[in-house]
Amino acid sequence: MKDIDAQRLIGGRTTLEVIRIGNTVHRPTGDHSMFVHTLLELLEKKGFPYSPCFLGVDEKGWEILTYIEGTVPHGEVKWIDTELIQLTTVLRTFHDATAGEEISGNEGVVCHNDFAPWNMVLINNTFAGIIDFDDAAPGKRVDDFAYFLWTFLELGEDVSAEEQARKIKMLSDVYGLFDGASVIEAILGQQEKILNKRKRLAEISKIQEDRDFSEKRVGKIKSEIEWVKKHRHSLEEVFN
Repeated sequence: MKDIDAQRLIGGRTTLEVIRIGNTVHRPTGDHSMFVHTLLELLEKKGFPYSPCFLGVDEKGWEILTYIEGTVPHGEVKWIDTELIQLTTVLRTFHDATAGEEISGNEGVVCHNDFAPWNMVLINNTFAGIIDFDDAAPGKRVDDFAYFLWTFLELGEDVSAEEQARKIKMLSDVYGLFDGASVIEAILGQQEKILNKRKRLAEISKIQEDRDFSEKRVGKIKSEIEWVKKHRHSLEEVFN
């Protein structure tokens, strides 16, 4: 690996170091890497065009992935209906590519488990790909979909419950398969899961940045949970 050709990238909170070399990305591996590599190879085989391809490992034992050209948004993008519809279709296609495969175990599909704005790659504000499959695992479609709704719609006091209900119903219709009660219940389930994770990391993480970030997120997630509970009837009623 020639340092002169390497460009350090900003990684997520699960990856401390990411290096770009030409059209490839080199990342440290972990206990879950073999599962992720198998998933990426399956997606490539199925012709799913939005994930990086696994190319092997380098001399340091780091994984090598194809680099997806573009930028990753960090709160500056306001997602409009057409973009949200496209992303819903992408998520459904991702799930369908893993449905019934051995890698999905008894759950039926593999979930990305962090299908959120900060893992989308954009070119000129147009969706180009998905990164960070580190948390991918067998799971239920509705949970991955609910997490997507929560993070992309930014459920909370900034947007009216009526508008959020409209978007949730619209995107649920695009994906198919779900009723209102199951979607809202899954949103609350995902919020509680991440809340517990952030509480734990705020206390035990060895990385100060993680502790600080998680501590800030705890209060925000609590307020978002309360918002969903407060407006649950309105959010479910639009499905009737």
